[in-house]
Amino acid sequence: MTKTGLDPKRAEKALGIMLSLVKSQGNQQKVGELFAKLPGAEELARTHGGDGARGGGLLGLLGGGLMGGPLAAITKLQAAGLNMEQIKQLGSETLGYAKEVAGEDLVKQVASSIPGLGSYV
Repeated sequence: MTKTGLDPKRAEKALGIMLSLVKSQGNQQKVGELFAKLPGAEELARTHGGDGARGGGLLGLLGGGLMGGPLAAITKLQAAGLNMEQIKQLGSETLGYAKEVAGEDLVKQVASSIPGLGSYV
């Protein structure tokens, strides 16, 4: 919250959207391992992610992959009131925390299983 300037409610929602993307798009075995090491991750993804990682409308028609995953999540994050700088900062902070808690190798394995995210780790 401090580094992104987000209030607690919006920070929680944004993190849930990001975690939902990871849950719906990533390698399920590796995501399970990661979420087991991140207390509350499963609940946040379920509560705030919903349909977001796959997207609706045109993005939903395009299916999974880059268009249905990360771009749909960015659209949801923007709809939640985040600007691109806050989205980048949230992503960076979330990845940093995940690496610290779950280990860099596991985070890289999960990120590389999600089209469009592997290059950010």
